[in-house]
Amino acid sequence: MERLRFVLPKRRLLKDSLKILKRAGIELSIPKGRELITRRKKYELLLARAFDIPVYVEHGIDVGICGSDVFEERSCDVLVPLELPFGRCKLSVAMPRERAVGVEEMEGFKIATKYPNVTSKFFEERDIPVEVMKLHGSVELAPKVGIADAIVDIVETGRTLRVNDLVEVEKVMDVSVLLLVNRISQKTKFEVLNNLIASLRRVVDEWER
Repeated sequence: MERLRFVLPKRRLLKDSLKILKRAGIELSIPKGRELITRRKKYELLLARAFDIPVYVEHGIDVGICGSDVFEERSCDVLVPLELPFGRCKLSVAMPRERAVGVEEMEGFKIATKYPNVTSKFFEERDIPVEVMKLHGSVELAPKVGIADAIVDIVETGRTLRVNDLVEVEKVMDVSVLLLVNRISQKTKFEVLNNLIASLRRVVDEWER
C-alpha cells in the first residue's frame, strides 16, 4: 500500500499538529535525533522549516500544516480544505516606542521582515512607498541597531516587542493554521484524503466547543 506523506513544521506548531492528527486517527512518529523523516505503517512524516512546507506540498508531499502567514508569503498552488483551531496570532507592523508613527507616515521607511511579499503588498495597497528588507530571524534587532525603521513580524503575546521596546502600530493580517493538500494527491488518493479531511473537520468542531 502506498504511504500517505505528511510534512509538519519543526517548532511551535508541531505538538498541536501531531495532537489533532492523532485525534483524527493518524498517529505519526517524530523523527529521532537529527533524522527528518520517519515511516510508520501507512504513513510517512517529514519535518521541515515552516516556510518550506507549502513548497513541499505543491511539489508532491500529500499533506502539510502551516500558518496562513507562510501560505500567503509563498503563494504556492495547493488546496486548503480546512483551517485548524490552534496557533492563532497576527502579523503586525511594529517600531521603536519612542519613534512610533502611523503606517500612513512611513513613506520612505526601511521595513525589516521575514515576509517581504506580504509586507510589500500591504504597503502597496496603501500607496505608501517603503524599502522592504528581508531577514531570516530576530527581525526585532534591525530597528535596535539602526538598519531599519520598523518591522513586520508575528505577534503572539507581545512579550518580544516589549522586551525590545517596540510597539505594535497596525495589524497586517490575522494568522491561523491551515491544512494543505497536494492537488494531484487529492485526485490519486481521493478516498483516503477525503476521509482524513472529514475526520479532521469533526475534530475541529469538538476542539472549539
